[in-house]
Amino acid sequence: MTLRKAALLLLILSLGTCNQALMVAPPGSDFAGQLIANPPFIAANGDVSVITGLLMDGTGNPVPDGTVVQFFTDLGRIDEQGKTNDGVVRVNLVSDSHSGTATVIAFSGSGGSTSPTTTTTTLAPTGGNVGALSVTGGTAITAAMATAQVTVIIGSARPVGVILTADPPRLTTGRSTTLRAQVFAADGNPAANVPVIFHITSTATTDPPGRLDSGGRPVFTDNDGRATDILRTNSTVTGEITVVATTANGIASNELAVPVVVP
Repeated sequence: MTLRKAALLLLILSLGTCNQALMVAPPGSDFAGQLIANPPFIAANGDVSVITGLLMDGTGNPVPDGTVVQFFTDLGRIDEQGKTNDGVVRVNLVSDSHSGTATVIAFSGSGGSTSPTTTTTTLAPTGGNVGALSVTGGTAITAAMATAQVTVIIGSARPVGVILTADPPRLTTGRSTTLRAQVFAADGNPAANVPVIFHITSTATTDPPGRLDSGGRPVFTDNDGRATDILRTNSTVTGEITVVATTANGIASNELAVPVVVP
């Protein structure tokens, strides 16, 4: 009986020390497009975006069920691994207290094992296999691996309304006006740290009618929920410039018409 117990104990110990190999994407696999984030904008402190990817093998068929895909994010927290079902893999990105743009990277295939902590180059815009992606704190993502990425904007609150104003409300040629977008959350309070994009939608004048100091880049709201941009006109432009401010989750402001007159 003692010998039988000893043999059983040795068997259990040997099984416990064997690491089961992960099933990763076979050579030639590729993500069908980029990852999808739903929603693409989440609030800070525990909000969730579901990250979805479709992984296909070299013949255009879904990879085998249970294929392991590893994930990395530079902001917030994400499941380190997900497994495919009919080629589809889903994991959750959970925000922390920081606001900004989270870049989520998915990779599967031979050559990588641990999640990277810092990326020094970016993936190709169309996803798929890329050249070696240098990382620190983990094994490099190599060209033999299937890769894809998506960005998720994280803010302190999810906006539901935007009111756009201009000061002064009309311009003379060659001058500027300050655009202010007031962003509100669902509870009616100002939404801070929310990215807002200002853009010119139409004009009754020749093109280009003017320019925005932001250059179309996101402007984050302050603690009072206000984002500001400067609209500058060309020296010879007259007529009317229409401006709209839009949040990352697709909430658009009123269309603001700014008349431009000769001084």
